[in-house]
Amino acid sequence: MERTIHLRTYERLKNYPITSFCLLTAVLSLLFYAVPEIDKGFTHLFYEPGIGFPAAKKSALIDFRNLASNLSIALPITLVLALGLKLLYPSKPCLCSPRMSLYFISLFLIGPSLIVNGALKSFWGRPRPVSVIDFGGVWPFSEAWVIADHGWFNRSFSSGEAATVACLLPLALFVPRAWRVQVVTLVGLLVAATSLNRIAFGAHFLSDVTISIGIVLVVAAVLHRIFFVTHAEALSDEALERRLTRIGRDWAGRRAALRARSGRMVTDGVNALARFGRAQLRRARAAAAMASAFIAARREVGRRTPLSPQ
Repeated sequence: MERTIHLRTYERLKNYPITSFCLLTAVLSLLFYAVPEIDKGFTHLFYEPGIGFPAAKKSALIDFRNLASNLSIALPITLVLALGLKLLYPSKPCLCSPRMSLYFISLFLIGPSLIVNGALKSFWGRPRPVSVIDFGGVWPFSEAWVIADHGWFNRSFSSGEAATVACLLPLALFVPRAWRVQVVTLVGLLVAATSLNRIAFGAHFLSDVTISIGIVLVVAAVLHRIFFVTHAEALSDEALERRLTRIGRDWAGRRAALRARSGRMVTDGVNALARFGRAQLRRARAAAAMASAFIAARREVGRRTPLSPQ
């Protein structure tokens, strides 16, 4: 009986991903707020008194951080370039699925950029672990979601890098079903490793990275419902392809008209300069002729005038 209830609950949560991820993020937030020792205790695993966070000085971990950041940013940049090429060459098909491209671009813009870095990091003054008194810093510890009066120039809540790499998790929705478990596992390991790396560096608490991941999952679920359920027909690949083609051709027509106007302006400018040059040349020739005539007249007057006797 109990197992049946658990299975029904699981099926309901699976069928309502937005509600599930909202509940997950809310539960984690309440847990970290009510039991701040979780954050402190987990961070203490990577801290050495008198030394700080030695992992932050290891070149291999620094290289991994850079690699994870570049891998995360590479996806939206590639998709933006693909849509840009479609607009430049509207007669050719999109290099990537336009719906998938807009989905991930929206996810990166709304999740890490707008919510995490734009809102939370701008108004929540939670100091990073390396800046907290418990770990050799100068600021007191602040719980998750607490808007503190310190740490404004070195904010910890929430983790932008964890949110960015978590945006790769929905890739599992765009691969064949037989590969979804493997893709989720690989991306999940990357997200976990990146998050642990930031904690080991003393840059974030455990709550920072987990809440960031939860926020991204909520945004991903909302966008998935918009793109694939409520507005599936309007945002289908075929509909988006037609719109991009129409926009690209419209832009191409405007560019052609602009080039034509620019060409006429350049031609008119060159012709005006040529006319001005010819007019100046005629004036110069006339002035030279007048000067020559004046000199010749002076010479003629000089020859005709007799010299005075001594």
